[in-house]
Amino acid sequence: MNSLERLISSANGEPIDCVPVAPSIGHYAAFRAREPMTKVAYDPELMARVVLESLERHNYDTCCPITDYGVGTENMGSTSVIRDWEQTFVSEFAVQSKVDIAGLKIPDPLKDGRMPVAIECGQILLDKVGEQVGVSCGISGPLSFAANLRGPQQILEDILLDPVLVHELLKISQEALKSFGEALIIHGGITTISIYEPMATLISTPQAEEFSFVYMESLIKKLKESGAFTILLHICGDTTRFLDRAVGIGVNILSLDRDVDLAKAKEIVAGRATISGNVATQNLFCGSSDEIYAESCRCIESAALGGRYALGSSCEVPLETREENIDAMVRAARKFGAEFLQTGRGKELKEFSH
Repeated sequence: MNSLERLISSANGEPIDCVPVAPSIGHYAAFRAREPMTKVAYDPELMARVVLESLERHNYDTCCPITDYGVGTENMGSTSVIRDWEQTFVSEFAVQSKVDIAGLKIPDPLKDGRMPVAIECGQILLDKVGEQVGVSCGISGPLSFAANLRGPQQILEDILLDPVLVHELLKISQEALKSFGEALIIHGGITTISIYEPMATLISTPQAEEFSFVYMESLIKKLKESGAFTILLHICGDTTRFLDRAVGIGVNILSLDRDVDLAKAKEIVAGRATISGNVATQNLFCGSSDEIYAESCRCIESAALGGRYALGSSCEVPLETREENIDAMVRAARKFGAEFLQTGRGKELKEFSH
């Protein structure tokens, strides 16, 4: 059973040989290849090469182009900071006042900025390994995209003081994301789209419904109409309160942060979606390989029985994570996960850590 077969069978609740493993690998791949992000970010062939080198080195089950919250927003007036050995971030924001919204233009994903790089990288990954592993691409959620046009702190204030402005910005953000997502699917051939919406966890549940989920529902509908087969959603923090709603808007994979109880999440989801998680990224960065192996085993014990589960990191893997810690996750999924799925037992199987 190859990685793609494993992922599909797990999602369908069918028997699998071991637990799928899908750490969220982004900038880590460039860092470990010692290729500067100032080059990788603009070169689809180089980006694909570092992604594939990491995939080959660790043998996990998924891969994707390296994207960030500046993709798209930088073409609408925000400023991304791309440094060789750091995580990319947005430093200056396009919308300083309400009048700036009128000047925003939807970028062309086939021509503008780094969107074509992600599309072409995705094509290369599909050509190289698309029949063996899961290939996806990440985009921002609508509220997080809007936050990187307006500024995260400012948009939180706007939600309270000027919700009309926020809705205007969200409508434009949603259209930009629909355009990018459609291009990834139609021109890139990518049918798994990952949506990252960390801003939703910073507001109340009713606010998240009004300013995030309503727009995400429309976005997901458009993505699936365009040919997306699988939608992954990641929201940072404890997202237990959002799980049922996320499944209801068409999410197929719920990527869960360390604060979510995996067993409880699986009970809430009740087979309607796959859950993925949630080895803590701070532990991946600071912990030993034995600690990561043990944590991975605990995650597997909590959620793997019955399928529809992938062992994953709680968020994007930090750049300077030791390679041995990613190896420990993969080893836990392959060895411990295989035995656990066969026997339903696990505590005595930690001998596989070495």
